[in-house]
Amino acid sequence: MSNSIKYNKADAENQVDLLPAVANYLKVLNEQLLPAFINTGSIPNAINARDGLANLTHTFVTEAVNVALIVDDIIECDASTNDAYDVPTYHVPVRLFYPSLPDASIEQTEQTPPPVMLYFHGGGGTAGSVSVYHQILCRLAKHTGHIIVAPEYRLAPENPYPCAQNDACTALLGLNKLLARHHISTNELVVAGDSHGGALVTNLLRDPRIIESGIINDISAQVLIYPSVDFTMSCPSIEKYANGYLLSQARISWYFDQYFQHNFQHDEDRQAKSALFASSDELAHQPPALIINAAIDPLYDEGVAYAAKLSEAGVETQHITFDKVIHAYLNMENLNPNICKQTYQAISEFLGSKSSE
Repeated sequence: MSNSIKYNKADAENQVDLLPAVANYLKVLNEQLLPAFINTGSIPNAINARDGLANLTHTFVTEAVNVALIVDDIIECDASTNDAYDVPTYHVPVRLFYPSLPDASIEQTEQTPPPVMLYFHGGGGTAGSVSVYHQILCRLAKHTGHIIVAPEYRLAPENPYPCAQNDACTALLGLNKLLARHHISTNELVVAGDSHGGALVTNLLRDPRIIESGIINDISAQVLIYPSVDFTMSCPSIEKYANGYLLSQARISWYFDQYFQHNFQHDEDRQAKSALFASSDELAHQPPALIINAAIDPLYDEGVAYAAKLSEAGVETQHITFDKVIHAYLNMENLNPNICKQTYQAISEFLGSKSSE
């Protein structure tokens, strides 16, 4: 693709039904902010991709939600992934968000083990961070009652595939040691992520290293929020919502070119890394899934198709679509507060139903 941002004003004039606040934001973005950026002569790069997501989130997720405790730690590289790293002693930084503290008046053996969620942030594999997602992660901890463990996985283009995927594998394989170090005993482990974080989760759950380790059997559920599961960009909604809705077709293509820079012309490699094209055998062993989509999103159709594919493979699957909102709406909470509230509630209810089984 060319290093330019393409925007057709006709797309904005033919917008589908959106929440008024979302539509107003897109109008400003498309008619003022993007043209001003283009007029500077700038081209897409990691700097403006990261600034864009960070600024969006900090502008529209403004209500501070506090949790009981936040702890930073590391998960060390597991022996089974050593050969995948340039530096054998590489570790993955993580941040833990505790919704509540253990009751000191109750013996530890008598307390109900806290549930844990391993959460991978979005950002196209090029942007996003635990810091950018800090308030979203606080909200997940508060609403679900789970201790959230958020890895700071490596980003492209500095660290192209398979760096982020290896970090995800390290985080899951080393999670039990991390939890033991913090005296956390759990019988409920959830893996979750949004957008590119969804890509990491869906590939993690079919990674031979994870399957062979047996830890897949300890995962009680997976939560995928507008997940990226098709690196080939073959689903119709990519074209339908190509321009004018924040996440554009050109931007997605740019993200993937950064992520797979060493496989730039090998579409078959991208297909192999796309969970949407996984076989039924690869999917059949997976834990129950909740997939949440925004209706006005280039990634919408692949989310719908993946939910259907999981269901066909025998995986208990729940799929929810929220109308009138766009991709990354959790990062724009002030524009769609009720939808965000409903999303966190849906996740909480889904996980509650899994823990009671």
